[in-house]
Amino acid sequence: MKKIVLLTIVTAMLVGCNTPERKAQRVLEQMTIRQKVAQLMMVSVDSYNPPAKRANRDSLVREEGIGGLIIMHDSIIRSAVRLNELQALSPIPLLVSVDGEWGPSMRYSAFPFFPRQMQLGALTDDSLVYEMGKAVAEECRVMNILINFAPVADININPNNPVINTRSFGEDRDKVTRMAIAYMRGMQDGGIYACAKHFPGHGDTDVDSHKALPVLPFTRERLDTLELYPFRELIRQGVAMVMIGHLNIPALDDAVSTLSYPIVTDLLKKEMGFEGIVVTDALNMRGVSETLSPAEVTLAAYKAGVDLLLMPDDVKQSIDMIEAAVVKGECSEQDLNERVMKILVLKAKAGMLDEGYSAQIDTTGLNERACFAEHQQLIQQLSDRSITYLSGSQQNGECRMLNAERKTAYVAYNATYVPMKRQYGEQEGLSGFCPESGITENGTFLYRTLTDKMGSAIDYFTLSRDANQEQVEALNAALADYEHILFVCHDPAGRPKDDLIVPEHVSWLSPIMDERTTLIHFGTPYGMNHLPWIQQVGGILIGYADSQVNQIAVSKILLGEIEPQGKLPVSAGGFQAVGGKR
Repeated sequence: MKKIVLLTIVTAMLVGCNTPERKAQRVLEQMTIRQKVAQLMMVSVDSYNPPAKRANRDSLVREEGIGGLIIMHDSIIRSAVRLNELQALSPIPLLVSVDGEWGPSMRYSAFPFFPRQMQLGALTDDSLVYEMGKAVAEECRVMNILINFAPVADININPNNPVINTRSFGEDRDKVTRMAIAYMRGMQDGGIYACAKHFPGHGDTDVDSHKALPVLPFTRERLDTLELYPFRELIRQGVAMVMIGHLNIPALDDAVSTLSYPIVTDLLKKEMGFEGIVVTDALNMRGVSETLSPAEVTLAAYKAGVDLLLMPDDVKQSIDMIEAAVVKGECSEQDLNERVMKILVLKAKAGMLDEGYSAQIDTTGLNERACFAEHQQLIQQLSDRSITYLSGSQQNGECRMLNAERKTAYVAYNATYVPMKRQYGEQEGLSGFCPESGITENGTFLYRTLTDKMGSAIDYFTLSRDANQEQVEALNAALADYEHILFVCHDPAGRPKDDLIVPEHVSWLSPIMDERTTLIHFGTPYGMNHLPWIQQVGGILIGYADSQVNQIAVSKILLGEIEPQGKLPVSAGGFQAVGGKR
């Protein structure tokens, strides 16, 4: 009996030696203070970095031993080769992250384009959002990405928000929370780490923190019941990371939230009990500070309690300053150890500290493997179930479908364009914001789909955003005898915009904006706020983004193949958002 007990104890000790925590501890014990500080640094990388920046990244990895990388817009093959180069230089495998709110396609055009969060907010349940999270995780693993800086947990209740907007699930706190949890769970069940952002909440702002510092002049009571609510629930559900936004919130502290000990440590870590990894938003954004040097900003964020320092402008000097603060006793080494342990344990759980681990990405057939045909089917389901129909002051009334016996006109507004791409002399288009890779005629795609399925002609018209009054009035006259008009608005940029239709065109188009017209908008619902006749048209289909899958979904609705199921996630054009309670 004693032998059995002794064997059990020895076995438990041996197993304990191989826990992620013990593996991380063994690495930590071999590190200098400077090496520990470097593990908290995460820098941007792309394969098109000019020689000087390329050499800088090599040095930061090889000599300084930084902890991680964040991928920027890139070609997938070139990016994989560059990541492999940097991993080969690193004494400890690098964490690779992506800001992929709608999947790796936000940075790599080779991957399928999932919808933005606002379109997901139009879904009536969160099951497909969970499946999307798992699919995004599967795609990330192709590139050995371990962290995705998503979901956005901001509640977008300000229609003039220039930076969150369509990146939010909507304006209802319960729906935002439910969808964010589903996305987070899907990713984390799929083997990557999710990150709730932008704490304490960036939804009710009208300033872009990339350019200036937004102010949230709200009471603590308001913050508790609204902005902080999704983060509190995500923490309870086990989100791995929380990103601090660059915000000024006087009710919490006068300092920028990223640099605020009361916000990062007292509120997030202590009061809300978050024990995961706290990461800054990009420290090179103008909103974080206009008075401190780049390295001083990084030091201030560290002193505030942040664990992972994202994209500091001067990495070497930032390491110098934090190292000096620890050596002088301004910051405790024990506290530094605790933060570094979070990073190392995360690496250990992913197997990155195991003997024989390889961080190299397999580039064989990488473009083909990134296509994920089964994910395209999921994307189509997401589109089919999120397109929103509005009629009068109602949502999802009876949609006026196409009828071959009715004289119908199709007007493609702003349909002639080249998708926004960034080219670096490669064959692959690079953009986080193009609607679909390789689509050059979205303005005719829906039209062709409808006419092919109907087997009858629909008269086709185009109207440019540059059209003058004479051209608009000529269109009005040409449409006078039509019984049904499809007025289809295209927003190819995918960025939040104020105007669905050019202001001058709004009044010039009023003669045809009546019960005959179905307005189809492939863009943000907020565009409806500038249309005084919006509730006079016969019906409205919100397509959320100018993509092929959304146009296919709209064609199914117009032809009666599916019913419109989406619910408006934000109030716009006099229509009220539908909440998220079960």
